[in-house]
Amino acid sequence: MNIKITFFLLIISTSLLAQNATITAEKKARIAEYIEHFKFNNQLLGNVAIKENGNDIINTRFGTMGSKDASSYTIGSVTKMFTAVLFAKMMEKDIINWDEKLNVYFPQIPNSEIITLKHMLNHTSGLQDYVVKEDSLYFWLKEPVTQMEIFSEIIRQGSAFKPGDSLSYSNSAYYLLARILEQKTNKTYQQLVVENITQPLEMINTFAIDEKSLQLRNVANSYEKRNDAWTETDEFYFPNVSGVGNIASTAADLNRMMSALFSGKIIDTATLNKMLPIEADWFGVGFMKVPFYEYIAYGHGGDTYGTHSVTSFNANNGLAISYIINGEHYPTNDFAIGLLSIVYGKEYTLPEFKEYKPELRFYEQYGGTYGASGFPLNIKIFKADNQLMAQAEGQPEFTLTPTAKHIFSFAAAGLEIEFMPFENKLILKQGGQLFELLKK
Repeated sequence: MNIKITFFLLIISTSLLAQNATITAEKKARIAEYIEHFKFNNQLLGNVAIKENGNDIINTRFGTMGSKDASSYTIGSVTKMFTAVLFAKMMEKDIINWDEKLNVYFPQIPNSEIITLKHMLNHTSGLQDYVVKEDSLYFWLKEPVTQMEIFSEIIRQGSAFKPGDSLSYSNSAYYLLARILEQKTNKTYQQLVVENITQPLEMINTFAIDEKSLQLRNVANSYEKRNDAWTETDEFYFPNVSGVGNIASTAADLNRMMSALFSGKIIDTATLNKMLPIEADWFGVGFMKVPFYEYIAYGHGGDTYGTHSVTSFNANNGLAISYIINGEHYPTNDFAIGLLSIVYGKEYTLPEFKEYKPELRFYEQYGGTYGASGFPLNIKIFKADNQLMAQAEGQPEFTLTPTAKHIFSFAAAGLEIEFMPFENKLILKQGGQLFELLKK
């Protein structure tokens, strides 16, 4: 059940907050220069904010946000932290007991008679991931689906293990948790977020996306780079992931929430400490470790089809750091490493952006449909507007980015493809696995 990592556990206490500033004037200037480097080279779009001991130090947006004057960004699974905090508040009010069994609410779910709400909150329930439907990867939730369709998929997937025996990140569990909140309070998830979090903290740019807010609120689009220009990507229909990934916010609003959480302004500090990962555990209840060298912060990360975000708080120095990237041409994780290196005084180098220029004459030769025995899907490769595109059966097309001769990547899915045009095959690498696919 435990994920073994070698990070030292920090005991959370507001008394530990550092009095001396970590972000000096010099560091602030270097951070601004660092972000400007990515903006000037048109590598990233997004929002970064840093708050130290309650003071806003950095809050910057960079790059195009779309044709409308967007005020918020989608933050994906950071939503789960909101859901967990709502459960904590309900527990403190004796409205919900974390030891309750899932069958009290949804007896049709496999293993519901032995799965507790706590199992679901800390990803030890065994429930799986309705966002990934059979072999359709992430794409079935881009159009509206009914709650019954989602429940049917959760039931079909069943349980991967006995509750408490292991740890597996579960979108299904958090979807059900949000519905339990609604049952127990007779309020919508959107109302609960407003009443318990965003309104008390005056988080004016944060809200849970529902059918109505899709029309009324300005949310930044997600983008990918095509022909050296940012092109809007397809995204989730966010009401499909209510309580799982449907919050929109800003980096500054997230920092406001993190600072409030760790100062006991939303839930009791004793409750918060019970929610944080302990010892070698990676996940707690709605919180995960966000490590950087010897420094351990707590928060959550989130990804949509095109936006990547992390919010974190380090109680030892009072630093809240949040970033939301809604256009990624340079890897978000590498950007974050550079940013944190400046914050914590580590060595870093401004990256050079020397993009590989592909030989377009090979694009026609790459084209075709590839497959292999045991590989679940055929993949079509084709050229469109001087871009190399890929499309798995029954799924939307996506752009392949050239990285070296005959080698392309799709960063959003951690995918790399190496073409062997004279052998009519390709090598696909993803998640540590390697597949050889032949042209049909």
